[in-house]
Amino acid sequence: MEAAFISFVLVIVLVLIAIRLISARHTPDEANQAAGIKEPLIHASGIYSIIRKSPREDLLAIRPQETEIRKYLAFLNEDYTGHLLSAADKQKVAEKWRQSMEENIGVVEQGDSEDVEFYYYDSLGDSPCPVCASCLKQGQFISRQEIFKNPSIIPPFHLGCTTRITPYRGRENLRETTLQSMAPFFSKSTPPPVPEWTTTIKLK
Repeated sequence: MEAAFISFVLVIVLVLIAIRLISARHTPDEANQAAGIKEPLIHASGIYSIIRKSPREDLLAIRPQETEIRKYLAFLNEDYTGHLLSAADKQKVAEKWRQSMEENIGVVEQGDSEDVEFYYYDSLGDSPCPVCASCLKQGQFISRQEIFKNPSIIPPFHLGCTTRITPYRGRENLRETTLQSMAPFFSKSTPPPVPEWTTTIKLK
């Protein structure tokens, strides 16, 4: 009787082990779908995985707040080229900073919904931003992974900045883009210096 009981217990244990092994063979996707869990926004590319997380929180944390910007502008009489700044000019610069931040963050968020892997620097005006021209080139490429690691490379870089990022989908005719500007924007995983946010240029 005791031997039969022990055999019965062993059979139960083996069955439980078999069930555990079978359930462990389900892929993470199947398990998450069954549990109603959404997959994290990670898109696999041929080289590396692109982490798609909105840069909004990280970028806002490292950029000056609007109150700080307005306080700085209140005591500024001219831009970096010597042009006088009126109260209206200062208001325009402050509003443009906020608008540009939202637009560039929105570009990345929209690009994530479309699986965009690369962006390039462009200008909102007819000509490149004169302040940013010393640091980057029109058509300079950056990857989504670089944006994730260093949100500081998202424009605007300074007050009055007209630089923006544009999604690259492979169909654009980048007349200003050269082999040199298509080289990696980073050197040894370190982003190049960008203008100080306090560098102010009067907007037209």
